[in-house]
Amino acid sequence: MDSPKLMRFSYPVVLSILLATVPCRSAIQTAHATERPESQQEYWAQVDQQDWTAAAAAAEKLVAATREKAPQHPQMLADVLILLAHAHLGRADYASAETAYQEALSIVQAHASATSSALIEPLRGLGYSLAGGNRDTEAIPYLQRALLIIHRNEGLFDLSQRGILQQLAISLTRSGQAAEAERQMQYLLKVDEHAYGRDDPRLAPTLVRIGSWYGEIGYFQIARAYYRQAISILEAALGSNDPALIEPLQVLAASYPRELLYSTLRRRTDRQRTLMSADGARNESVMLNPRYLDNEGETALRRALALLDMQPAPPADRLIEVLLQNGDWHQIKQQSEKALSYYRRAAALSRKEVPGTDTGIAADSRAMDISSLPTPLSFPVRVYYPMPLQATRHLALPADQVDETFVQIEFTVTRDGTVEDAKVTDHNGSARQASEALEAIKASRFRPRFVDGEPTETTGMRNREIFRTPKAESGD
Repeated sequence: MDSPKLMRFSYPVVLSILLATVPCRSAIQTAHATERPESQQEYWAQVDQQDWTAAAAAAEKLVAATREKAPQHPQMLADVLILLAHAHLGRADYASAETAYQEALSIVQAHASATSSALIEPLRGLGYSLAGGNRDTEAIPYLQRALLIIHRNEGLFDLSQRGILQQLAISLTRSGQAAEAERQMQYLLKVDEHAYGRDDPRLAPTLVRIGSWYGEIGYFQIARAYYRQAISILEAALGSNDPALIEPLQVLAASYPRELLYSTLRRRTDRQRTLMSADGARNESVMLNPRYLDNEGETALRRALALLDMQPAPPADRLIEVLLQNGDWHQIKQQSEKALSYYRRAAALSRKEVPGTDTGIAADSRAMDISSLPTPLSFPVRVYYPMPLQATRHLALPADQVDETFVQIEFTVTRDGTVEDAKVTDHNGSARQASEALEAIKASRFRPRFVDGEPTETTGMRNREIFRTPKAESGD
């Protein structure tokens, strides 16, 4: 079996802000937050602790007790079923959540009008559950219906619809309806502007989400415009040293490695839609050079780190994240010594040590809770990989329409994150595929493994590259 270490890629969490089911969690934590009768105290105590298994058990008791009263109080049963569904959603048990939401919806539909506000929660929950289970096409009608009821009963700009709009945009994007998804994201912005005004710092998280959505579909220049707008609003309202700037600075910087990743996959971006090659053809399959990442990203990362260092007790997890992001930036650009200085500082924090560093930044002698932090430098993480050209083809075809071949390579990740001793150990494809896979892994860059605060060579690493060929083509 291949080493699981190669399944770890360095894509900052902030870039996944839109594709994760963020609205689901916010709905769980805020739903009925002001309506906590005595009988539900155990359930809400577990929700507050985010112990979703215990919350589900507490909700099961509520459902069992309420079923006896269901004929006289059907809405009470629907309400506790929604609580149960929220708990299942919180622990990513999408099938159980769907079942509970569906029963609640059936009860409400049998006893309320077609536009009753009581329908919103089960409709919203069904949309989130189906989307969480990668059934986005089924989720869309529920989310759309929930929006219609909110618009009818609460108005066009009610803030409670924000999570639904975000999830609807995600599901539409995954279903191949990017134009309609864009309309929902733009409407989300209008909702926030209506509530807060165009220059309010509360607008910044939405601008970041919208920028992240554009980045996910390859429109990086548009994405950066939203990130810059968020930064400008925060600077004007809160000052140039406010910690709220850290996240938009991070995502602005991360958009450049993300664009590089897209180019290695030969996916079109807005930059490639406008650039032309020398012969006038569209420049859609040329990989970007990792050495020439835009300086804007590096400047943003340095500033994010400086803002954290200004805080008397910065969040340790965020500090480590930004240090790693700085290190990855230089590692991608093949500036290993600069990268290692940031990695060493992150490793020291992970080891609960506080040494000085050679990054020009003071030692981390402030109090911070790092008792439960992971050790992100305990394994090599690939930060750059120029995917073989043939491996980027036919990725969208269904599995039953392609034949797959593989090339397996074993190699060593050195202490500076480069690759040595790469060799093909097994393959069932062509000699060209084997050659491309070998050259790709040789050109890749890793965040190296650290032991006792220092980078360490890791042998026996493996990469299994899959090549897909249409069956009609492979049968010729």
